[in-house]
Amino acid sequence: MKTIPRRLMVFLLAAVMLLTAGCKKKEPEPEATDNNTNSLIIGYAEEGVTVVDDVDALQREYDEMLEASKQKGMTLSYQNDAKSADGIHVDCYIANHASNAYDMFIAIYADDQFTDELYMSGLLRPGTAFNEITLERQLEPGEHTVNVVYTQIEVVDGEQTIHDQNIVTLNIHVGDAAN
Repeated sequence: MKTIPRRLMVFLLAAVMLLTAGCKKKEPEPEATDNNTNSLIIGYAEEGVTVVDDVDALQREYDEMLEASKQKGMTLSYQNDAKSADGIHVDCYIANHASNAYDMFIAIYADDQFTDELYMSGLLRPGTAFNEITLERQLEPGEHTVNVVYTQIEVVDGEQTIHDQNIVTLNIHVGDAAN
């Protein structure tokens, strides 16, 4: 039987020690407990995480988000309360603020599902406003909270497209409630 040279034996022993040291079972990270309220350990996200294959794609996405953040948002201009003596003609103030860059139209809905349309305007240029609107159907006397959808329009390749939208509520006081 052959004997293993001493140098080889030392080398193999060192290799086995290095391998077993690297294969140690990782201790679980300690969790914050009531007894240790001053430390917080945040674990790694596991759901919805993916490996980034294309670093350039990540940079492009970041650049697009940065560019989008530079675009000016929509400035809203309206009075929250409107009045109507007859439930059809509504005295209000709803405007496309002069600082906005896009034309817009407004739509008013009586419900939160945006199916009961009360009013749809034409386009308003920046710096113009409605002081009175005529609803498509009559509201009963009383207080009505309605949804006003502001929609900015931009023209892309000759087509009108939605640039931005915003929704606010408007209180319409009808009949005796209007006084």
